[in-house]
Amino acid sequence: MTKHDPKIPVRPIWGRVSDVALWFGVSRATVYRAAARGEITIHRQRGSRVHADEMDRWLRGGEGSTVS
Repeated sequence: MTKHDPKIPVRPIWGRVSDVALWFGVSRATVYRAAARGEITIHRQRGSRVHADEMDRWLRGGEGSTVS
């Protein structure tokens, strides 16, 4: 097993809406609008969370999918 290099950031799998908006360079309102249109899913677990892979697919133009 290799050690993590602290200079290389690790993207979490789940993120708060405000965090994923910051990571992907969009506003929180954009994330909530995408969820309202059914393009991504906001999961309610210890706050509002978005799966980072789903957000990435949505921003690349792919269809959002529900990830549990």
